[in-house]
Amino acid sequence: MEPTPANPANNPRILLLAGIILLACIAAASFLFGAPAGTCTPPGSLATGSCHEPVFTDPAVKLKDISSSDYSLQLYKEAVSYEPLLAAKGTQVHMGFYSAKGNHGSLLLLLDAINEGPAATANPPHRAIWAQGINGFYPYPSWERIMNEHWYERAYPVNGSVIIFGKAYTDPHPVTFEQADAVWAEYSARFAEVAEPIALATGNPVQVWCFVEGAKANRIFYSIELPALKKLEEKGLVEVHFAKTQQAAWDNPSDWISGTANVPAPAA
Repeated sequence: MEPTPANPANNPRILLLAGIILLACIAAASFLFGAPAGTCTPPGSLATGSCHEPVFTDPAVKLKDISSSDYSLQLYKEAVSYEPLLAAKGTQVHMGFYSAKGNHGSLLLLLDAINEGPAATANPPHRAIWAQGINGFYPYPSWERIMNEHWYERAYPVNGSVIIFGKAYTDPHPVTFEQADAVWAEYSARFAEVAEPIALATGNPVQVWCFVEGAKANRIFYSIELPALKKLEEKGLVEVHFAKTQQAAWDNPSDWISGTANVPAPAA
């Protein structure tokens, strides 16, 4: 019996359309009502609960953990698990740093220019990473964890409660501003140290690109990251470059000042 408009149940076009609508409804329900908690992170992620669920780590425990050189190795392994070329002989790896208003976007553009431009398929290939992840899209599990710990929000409770995304929480481990600052300082130092295992694995000094226009002397770049980069530079493990402007292009040498001895003066 051939399908007719009078008998829609037998019309293959209508049945196909109904199937598509059903699949769309299932997908929408999965999105709206929640996929498994770990779907935003790779296997082995350190994140606890959903992608944005606060984690109230004891600051003393965190500082002990993050102050160890083992933490740098952990970040290195997380990066390599995403991008094995970071540990491949011959790969030219780049690391980016930024501080102060307006420099975040400049660094992201540089990362994309390397990871998505001609250098990515050159011989040898180039890859660029930063403190948050291997690019602007894939964060390290350790980064997700430290973001979910909300250190600065916890350092400024309101009427005894910590306000995170508009919701009040009781913090079982109260945090001071000094502790929050120390956690981020240690994370930044450990990320800078990731350059060492990368350089040893690839056989090439890591090219470090810094957008720090407007950064102050008492903040993390000048007080923590720069001293770490100087030590790595002395070992021949990195070559450090400072952007003259926020529009600096990584492949235009005239856009950069090279060497930590020539670091721009911090902002007043």
